[in-house]
Amino acid sequence: MKILGIYDRHNCSVALVEDGKITFAIEEERLSRIKYHDGTVADPPYLSIKEALKHTKPHEIDKIVIGFLPPAQLMKKVYKTLREEKNLRWYFWYLKYWGLLGPLEYISPYFYNLWRFRRIKKALKRFGLAKTPIELIDHHRAHAASAYYMSGRKNSLICTLDGKGDALCGSIYVGDNWRLKKIKEISKYHSIGYLYSAITVGLGFKQMRHEGKITGLSAYGDKNGHVYQTMKRMIGINGLNFDFKFNRKLYHPPYPNWCKCKHLFKKIAKCMPNKTSPKDYAAAVQRITEELVSLWVANAANHTKVRDVVVAGGVFANVRVNQEVIEKEAVHDIFVCPPMGDSGISAGGAMYVYVKEMLRKGLEPNFKPIDNVYYGPGYTTEEIKDALDKSGLVHVHHKNVEKEIAKLLAKSHVVARFNGRMEFGPRALGNRSILYQTSDQTINEWLNKRLKRTEFMPFAPSTLFEDRHKYYLNVDAALSPAQFMTITFDCTNFMKKNCPAVVHIDGTARPQLVRKEVNPSYHKIISEYKKLTGIATIINTSFNMHEEPIVCTPQDAIRSFQAGHLDYLAIGNFLVKNPKEMKR
Repeated sequence: MKILGIYDRHNCSVALVEDGKITFAIEEERLSRIKYHDGTVADPPYLSIKEALKHTKPHEIDKIVIGFLPPAQLMKKVYKTLREEKNLRWYFWYLKYWGLLGPLEYISPYFYNLWRFRRIKKALKRFGLAKTPIELIDHHRAHAASAYYMSGRKNSLICTLDGKGDALCGSIYVGDNWRLKKIKEISKYHSIGYLYSAITVGLGFKQMRHEGKITGLSAYGDKNGHVYQTMKRMIGINGLNFDFKFNRKLYHPPYPNWCKCKHLFKKIAKCMPNKTSPKDYAAAVQRITEELVSLWVANAANHTKVRDVVVAGGVFANVRVNQEVIEKEAVHDIFVCPPMGDSGISAGGAMYVYVKEMLRKGLEPNFKPIDNVYYGPGYTTEEIKDALDKSGLVHVHHKNVEKEIAKLLAKSHVVARFNGRMEFGPRALGNRSILYQTSDQTINEWLNKRLKRTEFMPFAPSTLFEDRHKYYLNVDAALSPAQFMTITFDCTNFMKKNCPAVVHIDGTARPQLVRKEVNPSYHKIISEYKKLTGIATIINTSFNMHEEPIVCTPQDAIRSFQAGHLDYLAIGNFLVKNPKEMKR
């Protein structure tokens, strides 16, 4: 059975699932070159569908799954959340003071999802998929399915959290023998994700794009100061609910478009003293998020008596939050869905429908834990050589290119690496990465300047799996997310002393543990580097320029290499030296 999964909104994507296994998956941004491509603002994921059909034929696809609720079901869910919030009476208030804006907050989701559905159907018609059966799945169920089925764990507690999706910001499920049992839904009116976004926007960054910068900045602020104390009085946890305790006019209906982040930040800022430092806001919202999310997950574990946790949704892109979750006594293990954001919805929806069809036929599905996310396009040696020839760059073919890369890293050269199939999700995991040694603490300043980036968190390390205990504390408690760069760990003294470039000010790092059987070529680079230096860790940052998606094609790699003024480009088995190698 082949199922094509599609998600069309923020960071839209397409995934091809065959007999329960992801065989291809890609985010539209990698092809369109529009960062976090939103298929409702720009085009639907035409390019991703076209790319997926290189791996199958239209008539071979049994079903198409789209990651949002049918319009009528969404209306019912919106009505239900409003009733639970006891805000239906405010429609009269809306009409009196806001005209049609209030009722439109209730009615518009129906027409919005109807419009989305019609746009995607038109797109499918272009590719000969007009007669293929279509099924719609709600946002958070798809998130839950992506985490559960990729984890390969039959019995799991599944937690999802993000800004909002289909009127919700979160959910709790229990996964039992590949079946999903819903325990709790969290209304969008209790979104911890939007609280975090409010601070992000209020500090001058972009919503749903720069929240990671706030995570990095938070380590420099006062986590116990006035901002934290004020926020702590505003929000808390009540069992399995996020409970907003402060003035409802700040962060709750009746105001339409309550989640407008600038408005919310201004309201919160009124409670703070003048000239509050941006880093204190970041520290406060980070600590609040860590405390509340980890407590919420722990409460869910205690409530369900299920201790193995799998998570998905944009809030769990916060690597420090994930560390706090695993450190809770109630949690025994954690799996963080590698494409935890909305891009993972396409794959999650497709896997969920696969299970549904299998059970309908009386068959038992089976999943194994994923060991990689190299689901994107790959390119042949001929395609790479052709791109290099057209670029005019001088290139040399090496049979043992991994050894050459290790030598360059040991000599303090920056190497951009393009190899194999592209990663699916937000992390570059060695195949579309910029590499460097970990001893130079000044790299965070000069390399970010070259790449035109503004970051407060140090670059991430890639470490040989077999050497993990030498570099990280308590790493075996979360081995799975440690292989996908989705969690932080406290570093050992050896790591702090010898690899300062990848250790944050709070003494943590977010590693990628590299197994030989998963990525033998990347593992060989680090192994050869270890032979030369004694260090089994190198810097790995995504291969892209600031505000651009990670490179996808050889042409993208060549352009980004030249624009970033990097020392060397290792593309396939070819090495390219920058004729104007930069001085540091």
